[in-house]
Amino acid sequence: MKKLILFSSMAVVIMAFTGCMSLFTALTVEPPVSEDASMLVLEAADGAGSYLTNVNYSGWAPLVEDKQGNVIPFRMVNALAEADTFYFSPNLMAGTYVLKGFRHVYTDYGLLPVGVLPDYDPYVEHPYHKRQEFLLDNPVVIQLKPGEMASFGKFEITSKWVGGAAGTTDDRWKVAPESVRIIANPTDRNMLKAVKGITNAAWAPWNAMNPESAY
Repeated sequence: MKKLILFSSMAVVIMAFTGCMSLFTALTVEPPVSEDASMLVLEAADGAGSYLTNVNYSGWAPLVEDKQGNVIPFRMVNALAEADTFYFSPNLMAGTYVLKGFRHVYTDYGLLPVGVLPDYDPYVEHPYHKRQEFLLDNPVVIQLKPGEMASFGKFEITSKWVGGAAGTTDDRWKVAPESVRIIANPTDRNMLKAVKGITNAAWAPWNAMNPESAY
């Protein structure tokens, strides 16, 4: 069985590096609101095959839409031993969901008012944030069933910032569009196997919907 690594020291390190508490979501989840409630998950990694690192109130998030074109928010966790970055969205209704690509949100310091501490949420609009969207050549479609946990697969995102920590421009945490490469593997089942290894009580009803076996 997969063992879960959830050290409090890891959370502290990640929070300190990102400079933003909201980037690190603890591995907690609310229970299903009904027996028909479903969950979508996916796994993402950087070009080195490790966690995606969201820094300076900037970072990556899946761009998933439902049948009506509504963007579905996902939570991000960097804490599983058997997976890279874990994104999940609980308590969804059955229906059609499309992973169109990935959104990168960065803080434009020219738009940040003096004395304001930025916040980070890729699904909430802030006046100092800019959004970049990188679409997949082939969007991934899932017909989510009632009471099901399903995965969009695994995605490796390679990119470079305009300046990063050494930059001096207001848009230094912007991703250079020409640097972005996304390798998609929608048939990858690793995320479901990794989730199955989460043994805390909050995840038990969700894992009852998970079709995979733990490692």
